[in-house]
Amino acid sequence: MEVIMDEVNLEARHVLRWKFRDHSRTLSGRRIDLTVTDGNERWQFECCRSEEGDNTYYIRCPAWSDFVRPRINARLTLYAKQANENFHRVRVIPRD
Repeated sequence: MEVIMDEVNLEARHVLRWKFRDHSRTLSGRRIDLTVTDGNERWQFECCRSEEGDNTYYIRCPAWSDFVRPRINARLTLYAKQANENFHRVRVIPRD
């Protein structure tokens, strides 16, 4: 069963960064290389734990900006890793 970490409607402000909550509580560490896939493509994002320390993280890096720009207004869902996987799944639903 896939566990949702967080969801967002991507906006122009998300090009610079996305602050999200890890509702699955599966991320650990101060700095994480977050590998995500939609089943077809893979991306590598730099992810940092927020100073707030309440399972809040930021994704902000050039690869993230490149990922978000063509997907503004889409709905993004980030899922926790499944057992024996070394990546997170992401689902992007375009909106008109």
